[in-house]
Amino acid sequence: MAQERSLKTRVKVLDAARGLIVERGHEQVSLKQICDCSGVSNGSVFHHFGSKEGIVRELFRTERGAYLHTIAQAITAYVGDPCDAFAAGTRAALAYQAANPQRYERLIAEFVDSEWIRHNADVWLAVAAEEEQPVIRWAAGHFASGALPLFPPAFFQASFLGPVDLLCRAHRQGRLSGELELHGEALAQFVAAGLKQLRNQQTN
Repeated sequence: MAQERSLKTRVKVLDAARGLIVERGHEQVSLKQICDCSGVSNGSVFHHFGSKEGIVRELFRTERGAYLHTIAQAITAYVGDPCDAFAAGTRAALAYQAANPQRYERLIAEFVDSEWIRHNADVWLAVAAEEEQPVIRWAAGHFASGALPLFPPAFFQASFLGPVDLLCRAHRQGRLSGELELHGEALAQFVAAGLKQLRNQQTN
């Protein structure tokens, strides 16, 4: 019973903090506002999270984890040329951001683009390591057969997640007109073609 109450308290705090941060940005939200919105006392918040920073770390961990998990599922579930699987991952990343633009901006992008990430790199690395493992296991056989070009996991992640972030940001800022999904499809094709070209270079 106590464990169930503890879990409910954590959920109330995180839900309140998530809503406030999505609306205002994390720097504009105070611990008092989170307490008031959640109905949880300052002492209880301190007991569960230690500080506002503890809440923010947990939110970033869960949000970034959910994003990467969606992408990993799209890649590992793809049937066909494994280079095209990363095009599927590109589409999944873009669809996630398109469906949750404000949430992605406030709970992921603003942290990644700030000084905050330098002091909390352990959270970033832990989430990345956890969500990369299924993709690494899936890729191992494709590396062995030569169906994927041989590069470190970070290379594959950077090859499509970086461009997706830049594309979606440009669209949110109004610097890229038209349907985001159409631009995303072009980017997905670009990613797959690039990986196939690298594969050909390694196998020829």
